[in-house]
Amino acid sequence: MFEHSGKAKLREAIVSGIFYPEEPAELDELISELLAQNRPPREGATAIVAPHAGLRYSGDLAALAWNAALGRQVSAVVVLSPMHRPSDAFVYLPESDFFDGPFGPVPVDKAIVEEMMDCGTLFRTNDIPHFEEHGVEMQLPFMRRLFPDASLVPVILGAPTAAAVKALSAALDLVIGERIEDSLIVVSSDLAGGGAADAAAQADRFLDCVEARDWRGMLAPGDVVPPAACGAGCLAAFLSSTLADGKKGQLLGRHDSEAFRESADERLVHYAAIAYYND
Repeated sequence: MFEHSGKAKLREAIVSGIFYPEEPAELDELISELLAQNRPPREGATAIVAPHAGLRYSGDLAALAWNAALGRQVSAVVVLSPMHRPSDAFVYLPESDFFDGPFGPVPVDKAIVEEMMDCGTLFRTNDIPHFEEHGVEMQLPFMRRLFPDASLVPVILGAPTAAAVKALSAALDLVIGERIEDSLIVVSSDLAGGGAADAAAQADRFLDCVEARDWRGMLAPGDVVPPAACGAGCLAAFLSSTLADGKKGQLLGRHDSEAFRESADERLVHYAAIAYYND
């Protein structure tokens, strides 16, 4: 639920105790272990792709991606997250002033939110989508640990239509472009899910598009059937923006949920950690 603390509106955690530990000390210990055990070959990333499944499933890859962003002064973290069951193609920004959890309240950068709201008719301020989705929340334990003084810009993309992706891309150019030196773009995304063979093939095709920087291919078949990766539209918006110009992407790691399946019939999900560097 949403509550007010004084005049500040708080978006409470919705997957605490489910996707990650609810007790602060337990969560702190787990995040410390994940970050210590998963080090990328280099740091200084300006954008990352990190999964948003429960930490037992993909926390190692999330830590790998977040560690890649070390070595920079970051004052704003822009988290681009998908709506898993979209009924429209809007871009949703929060009404809340803080996103809360065992890690403590994370302040929303209201100035950036207000600027993005002026970027077109597809932008909405609405806390309901933020309450119903966990993609932003799953990034916050890592953000809070590695960049404790940074503010949050939480963005949820509805149906990844060409128009919505272009609108978000243009907003990133206009609002974040002048701030990119001290901003971090985080695309919150799992890859693909389904039957074992089908999920693997879809994940491979998506990663082929990532390597080729084929943001249009990520969206295919686009407006008719949702892309395989739940964050495809968010990554497409970043890659089609000027923020990605001159950035080199690197796949840091990937795996699936095979180790956690209880039967061969259970849905298989693929995850990856990706980082974008200035060269």
